[in-house]
Amino acid sequence: MKIELSAEDSNYMYDTIQKIIDEAGCRIPGSPQEAKGAEIIKKEMEKTCEEVTIEPFKLHPRAFLGWIRIDISLVLLSFGLFFLISLLPDFLLIFASIAFGLNIIAFLIINNEFFNYKEFIDPLFKEKDSQNVVGKIKAQGELKNIIIFSGHHDSALQFNLLRYLKFGYPIVLFLGMGILFLWILLSGLFFILAIFTLANYEWFFSIVYPVLLIGIIPLVSLWFFVSSGEKANKVPGAVDNLSAVSIALGIGRYLKVHRDIIPPNTEIRLISFGSEEAGLRGAYRYAEAHYDELKKYNSHVVNMDGIQSVKNPIIIEYEPTTRTAHSKELVDKLVEASKLVEVNAKTFGSRPLEKLIGQISGGTDATAFSKVGIRATTLAAMELSFFIKAYHQPHDTLDKIQRGSLENVLKICIGFLINESK
Repeated sequence: MKIELSAEDSNYMYDTIQKIIDEAGCRIPGSPQEAKGAEIIKKEMEKTCEEVTIEPFKLHPRAFLGWIRIDISLVLLSFGLFFLISLLPDFLLIFASIAFGLNIIAFLIINNEFFNYKEFIDPLFKEKDSQNVVGKIKAQGELKNIIIFSGHHDSALQFNLLRYLKFGYPIVLFLGMGILFLWILLSGLFFILAIFTLANYEWFFSIVYPVLLIGIIPLVSLWFFVSSGEKANKVPGAVDNLSAVSIALGIGRYLKVHRDIIPPNTEIRLISFGSEEAGLRGAYRYAEAHYDELKKYNSHVVNMDGIQSVKNPIIIEYEPTTRTAHSKELVDKLVEASKLVEVNAKTFGSRPLEKLIGQISGGTDATAFSKVGIRATTLAAMELSFFIKAYHQPHDTLDKIQRGSLENVLKICIGFLINESK
């Protein structure tokens, strides 16, 4: 079936994106600009929702990418100790044990902060305030179900390496991360050799020295991944992720006129999360605070992130970075919804190449819910060309969003509600 959207409803989404950028500016997590963006979104939600609240929370936003420089420092110090062994062989076991210990600490940091999005070293960084914006369209009759449509209103810190290296970015990133993990393994092997005082380990130096000398270049490059302070606050975030916020607001506008498609006994929640770019902190805070009611009321979370392309809408079934499998039931429902409204959306995340790319692509807010057993997934629509040219860069502006891309995802969400109401 074809879903007809009025020109006014369509224009509203694009105009709202530009309005937030014009009035709030770039909005890194925990910034006054992020809070300003949340206030604008709240006012828009009040036009269509029966109840709108801002739920504040605290976090340490710089920890999520701040771990990179800590890890680099630990690994470089470990390198230095290894090179000292040839000069001070009497301290071989001491240096080898400290070098390996530093690498273990570096591994624990990256594993917890990046691959599990845990707040492992967060207290080492300054605490700031952020907020989630929650709009509710109340259920008719007894509440039995909750359906959440969500995005995030914060924008990313500028990725310096991506902005200036373009296609060289993934190469440097994979090499830098690769040398980090390789050196963890090699230092562990050398530590074992040192424990057993094996005298003939010159071969080990002949192998490791070239590896470290070559690998130190991409590793040190990662030091410049993001800048400090306001220097990093240069990303307007039209695609990532005001595109999703505008669709959530568009859903509210559509339902105000077409309330009959809301499933019975179902509350619709429109949520704009804060501080997604700081490790999904807003989504995690919301999932934790509302876990009991979300489990009680048969909840579904349809998250949206990076809606830019008309031709490439995807439904994420698996997120490799955090090793998160999303709800197959919800993914299947959204596939059926896309067919209903004649939008060609495909699943993404489980095929080998997608898993490889996904290792460094990070997570989405759906992760916070899927991790605790609440049905969730993310709709996205981003082309590779946009990623290279504008993702987490100052060029993430409204003109990068292809006309019709927001409408396509809005239609999928509408189709999902229509199917649920049958």
